[in-house]
Amino acid sequence: MSPACPVTIMQPGPINADVPREFQRRMAAIIERVQVAIWDRGVHDLLGYATDYAFGQQRGLQTLVLKSRNRSAYVRLNFDIIVGDMDTDRQLVDAAVQSAIAELT
Repeated sequence: MSPACPVTIMQPGPINADVPREFQRRMAAIIERVQVAIWDRGVHDLLGYATDYAFGQQRGLQTLVLKSRNRSAYVRLNFDIIVGDMDTDRQLVDAAVQSAIAELT
């Protein structure tokens, strides 16, 4: 499981297409990092995944479920953390990725 994520209240208002595009790119990067790491550790399964994304005025907790043949892991992070560029955001994403890798290997 990922560490607890602080709740951030997003400013209301429209977002342009770059925001969801970047969000999807970063989620794909998380999937790729976990896939490569478990493969390198001997788990030669193609990861399956499911998502539960919240794209409303108040985007919040995002859930990514990663599944190998025998195990599954949940990556739960706040939207702002996933698209954030601060060191603390990257550290939280890295911790969630490492937790998923540990759970799946």
